[in-house]
Amino acid sequence: MLLLVCTMLFLAACSNNGGTSTNSGDKNANSTPSPAEGTTKDPEPEQITLKFFTALADRANGLGKVEQDIIDQYMVDYPNVKIEVEALQDEPYKAKVKVYSSTNDLPDIMQVWGQPSFIQPLLDNNLLVSLDEANFKDLDFVEGSFDGFAKEGKIYGVPRGADYLVLYYNKKMFADNGLTAPTTTEELNNVIATFRGKNINPIAINGMDGWTLPIWFDYVLQRQTGTFDTMDMGLRGEKAFTDEEFVKGAKAMLEFAEAKGFADGYLTADYGAARNLFGQEQSAMYLMGNWEASLATDENFSEDFRNNVAAVPYPASDVAPSSNLASWYGGGYSIAENSKHKEEAAKFLNYMFQPDRWAKMIWEADAGTPAQKFEQFLTGNETELQKELVNIFNTATSSSGTPIHDSATDEFKQTVMDAHQSLLVGKLTPEQFAQALEDAANKTR
Repeated sequence: MLLLVCTMLFLAACSNNGGTSTNSGDKNANSTPSPAEGTTKDPEPEQITLKFFTALADRANGLGKVEQDIIDQYMVDYPNVKIEVEALQDEPYKAKVKVYSSTNDLPDIMQVWGQPSFIQPLLDNNLLVSLDEANFKDLDFVEGSFDGFAKEGKIYGVPRGADYLVLYYNKKMFADNGLTAPTTTEELNNVIATFRGKNINPIAINGMDGWTLPIWFDYVLQRQTGTFDTMDMGLRGEKAFTDEEFVKGAKAMLEFAEAKGFADGYLTADYGAARNLFGQEQSAMYLMGNWEASLATDENFSEDFRNNVAAVPYPASDVAPSSNLASWYGGGYSIAENSKHKEEAAKFLNYMFQPDRWAKMIWEADAGTPAQKFEQFLTGNETELQKELVNIFNTATSSSGTPIHDSATDEFKQTVMDAHQSLLVGKLTPEQFAQALEDAANKTR
């Protein structure tokens, strides 16, 4: 009998101590009630690690800082999620993406460019997740901004910004040399001659990276022909790149290089080197995208520089106004098909692009123009540089669309960039340059 009583007491104790219920109605209760008296505990959220791969290498300024701030806040709001960031500059980033792709081991969330040369191989190999467009329907994205991330009616990426190439300049350096910002190509040539005569670098550009040069060619060609359609017609085969207007454009680029319009050593300067050359007041101008609005607030540069950095559209010609803008929807974010946490990655992207996060934060950080409507975030306290960049965008009367080198395959892109560099160092004549473009385009038509 004693053994039976002890056994019953032991079973009763196991029953009480083995449950998972808790008394939510009495915070001071010490006993554990039965399931009928309390409520069942919610299971602890799964601990998740997301790998985030980006080409915004500078995490302390501009877009990179905004990106990191959103990531950090997400981890505060969702403590079960850890986001590990890998950040490289553009060209090393693109090379690393190829490595990840070859092993089907892409990070969960990655930066993509909504242009065929970058995104098409990823789509063709089914490496990206099709996103639910409904999740982004009410987030104020500008019409057409998803086009470069779409295939057969589905979207595979979220656009982050509207990009366009402008000419930054140092107002003090211009004033000290009796110059004003160039509004025409003739004025630009005169400004370059003046600065060169005083041993001052005219225009900083990241020639080693290669991608800026074809966009500049788009401007050069358009300022000669009066339309951005010329380049598109060449890509479609409606014109040959060996036609006279392309050869003439190549000659203009070569003459510009021979007049030393770009800073010394520009073909060995990567993005960071070109930016620093301008920011450290070692060049008077900088040919780069609107995403560099943070030049006016970057404390890595002197206060004198920050107060004097300004921007103008690429100078006009007799047949093309400066309101004809080389612009496109560029970078964005995709989710890898191999990700084990697709739902959490999609949840993060929706979080990131809530209008009062990405669009508001990059505007407040002087970091560019979002692909979402942002007028409600204008405060009147924007920097002069911000105001100038917005005015350039708002007064544009035509745009180029996707740059030539990003309009086809990756092989085409490399050939186009190599041809530009070879032309500018004298390895190719303008005629040979035009033929190289034609041969590359023929492989994609």
